[in-house]
Amino acid sequence: MIGRKDYFLGASYIEMHYEDAYPDERRPSLWFIKDVVRRSGLQTNEPKKRSKGKGIVERLLFPIQSIVRLGRIHQSCDFIGKKFITGRTEPISIFGTSYYQWLKLYQIRRVLAETSESAIRFLTTFWKTFPIPNVMRMDNGMTFRGTGHAEAHIGRFLKFLLNIGVTPLFSAAYQSYTNPHVEGHNRTFTQKLWSQHRFANVEEIDRECERFNAESKKFYLWKFKERLTQRSLRYLSDESIVSDDILRSTRGKKMCFIRFVERWSEKECRCGIVVLNRFVDVPSEYNNQYVFVALNLATATLHILSEREGIATEIVSQPFPFTV
Repeated sequence: MIGRKDYFLGASYIEMHYEDAYPDERRPSLWFIKDVVRRSGLQTNEPKKRSKGKGIVERLLFPIQSIVRLGRIHQSCDFIGKKFITGRTEPISIFGTSYYQWLKLYQIRRVLAETSESAIRFLTTFWKTFPIPNVMRMDNGMTFRGTGHAEAHIGRFLKFLLNIGVTPLFSAAYQSYTNPHVEGHNRTFTQKLWSQHRFANVEEIDRECERFNAESKKFYLWKFKERLTQRSLRYLSDESIVSDDILRSTRGKKMCFIRFVERWSEKECRCGIVVLNRFVDVPSEYNNQYVFVALNLATATLHILSEREGIATEIVSQPFPFTV
């Protein structure tokens, strides 16, 4: 696998290749594969060292169960950041997306620019082949949020998700470790694909991205072949037209946010969070912890929950008018 310069390594991928090579034999367990690799000195990376994210679930009451309960299939998306190649002044924009709950798949593609239009175009094509998730997790960038300064405005990308029946979930602002799945995959792209090649043109980038995607897709089809036969999975058809300029209905729709409660000096040291550019007061007892926030679009109400040991308790409920 290393000799082929595979992008994805690890025990699960070895297990898949073993089954391909020896289809009539019993597969070795993941524990056995890991043990052999370790004892043979074939590890390609040192064991991960936990740093920022260590203990946040227990220590800062990260609302992990509230997130999990949002739905069966969770997906993340992000722009990897502008890249440059020799002889080209225009930046290269790469969009990445990954399933991280119930399914596992990571796909990347060069897009025209870091815009909501590019993200919508990518996902419209993507969901014709791969299942539509229940939840889409993203950062708080204006591309996804849809506005720079306006308060409580639902932008184009969010309307696109909501019209398909996907719940948007925003990670905590300025804390990338609260969206670790796509961030980790983005590091894989940067370290293994971008840093290991010297591209002369965008066609070379596209070819390497396709090789990257093919590896991830092969594992996805092997690992989840039984799950992918379920009739409950949803896909877009070639005839699907999804509106992103209007919100067709608010019935049963919501948007969710992971937020960290803190004191804001610009708000007279009041304790609270910011949701869609609007400050929301939170009782000071919940300062310096995470909360789970749900905006019920049908009733235009905001609900803030504090989770402890898997049990979520509502601590704030208030009107939250918004515009579309």
